[in-house]
Amino acid sequence: MVSTVSEKYSNEEMLQRTFYRIAWNVHHMWEETGHSDTRLFMEPIVHDKFVTVGQSISGGTYKEHVVPRVMICTQCHLMFDNGESISTVADFIRKFLKIVLISKDEQNRLDKKINLNLRQKMPNGWTFENGCEFERLKVAGIEYQLY
Repeated sequence: MVSTVSEKYSNEEMLQRTFYRIAWNVHHMWEETGHSDTRLFMEPIVHDKFVTVGQSISGGTYKEHVVPRVMICTQCHLMFDNGESISTVADFIRKFLKIVLISKDEQNRLDKKINLNLRQKMPNGWTFENGCEFERLKVAGIEYQLY
């Protein structure tokens, strides 16, 4: 008998299962109610270790989703509206669901700074098709290192 999950699945299999699980849950909630919940993009559905990709130079500990969860969730709904499969949406989520650890000061700068106000949106002109997922951090002047 396998004593731990890590012995049963490779890291890649765990990643695939995790993002498929999110997409599956989003899809079913969307089918049943016309919407879903951004908390599906957090623990315990997805472990932070799978989506935490870096840390600000300041050594912050606040978990900042580089693309706001509400935007990812809304895009998933649009994808399902357009007939995309759960697997395709899972791949999309895997690309954009990322956390960078930042300081509280950096979080306030990102969320509240006059002319930024990027708490739940990306900078003007940004798109999922051609935008860098780290654009919010860059516009806010938050320096970070990826792991």
